[in-house]
Amino acid sequence: MRIELRWILHTLTLLVTLAVAHLFPPENIQKVLALPTSLTDWLIDGLFVIWWYGLAWAIVTGTELFCWRKWYGVGKEGGEGVPRPRVLWTELFDIGVFLVVTGVVVVQVLHQPITTVFATSGMMAIILGLALQNTLVDLFAGLALNIERPFRAGDWITLDDKTQGMVTVTNWRSTHIRLRTLDVLILPNSLIARSRVINHAIPNHIHREQIDIPLLYGFDVDPMRALLLAATKQVADVLETPLPFVLLHEMRPAVVIWRVYFFMDDFPRLGTVRGLVTASILKALQGDEWRQWLPTQSLCLYTEGTPRNMP
Repeated sequence: MRIELRWILHTLTLLVTLAVAHLFPPENIQKVLALPTSLTDWLIDGLFVIWWYGLAWAIVTGTELFCWRKWYGVGKEGGEGVPRPRVLWTELFDIGVFLVVTGVVVVQVLHQPITTVFATSGMMAIILGLALQNTLVDLFAGLALNIERPFRAGDWITLDDKTQGMVTVTNWRSTHIRLRTLDVLILPNSLIARSRVINHAIPNHIHREQIDIPLLYGFDVDPMRALLLAATKQVADVLETPLPFVLLHEMRPAVVIWRVYFFMDDFPRLGTVRGLVTASILKALQGDEWRQWLPTQSLCLYTEGTPRNMP
């Protein structure tokens, strides 16, 4: 049995015991404990406070075990490789439960009017709002991100500063992005809210990639295009639909730039697939018929006194 479930059972047992004890009149409890009346009242009120907050803890822990972990995975960082989305809403639920219990305790146990609580909380909100301006900006940005949902946990995104990675979680203040280096980048929500975000999982997981191939002048265009296209199709990760295609992109003083376009549906393997396509094209161009179009660079070294005539 999990330790969390064991604690829930112990807490529920304590709650039931306190509820049964409440059935007895306070006078009987005072006689049993042999305490003054005022101390007995304090003790009973303290037990009521413990009962209500114990109930709140049992609700929060129970929903974590039986709801959130089943729907969103284990842990906030996505245990067992599963990213956990929408942590912000689960934490808002927990806070809401404790706020409701606090209100019940103030009214039912402490016998204070609820308007007093609201007035005090309003003053505290003003003070905290002035002291925590930057944190509140990140908080409301996190709320906006969870309402609009431009990305979800598990989506690969690219920010306008070329930061690229998989979203693992969005919490109160920040969004965690797992980079290709397997490091975790933690960005404030306000920064992401102001950034341009490319979501590579919307509207589907198909992604178009391109590779530039420089070649020397003198080749026949159609056979070269057919060679590059055939070499690209040999890579298993390149999709057959949509079909890859090759365009003559640019003519420079020394070389011609061919641009190879292909489609893939496994964005996390982008670097690997680019390498496979490049290797396949290079292997095809190294054949006897095509090797002469590969650009080369000559480096000549001269010793002192040697005529410097180019070969």
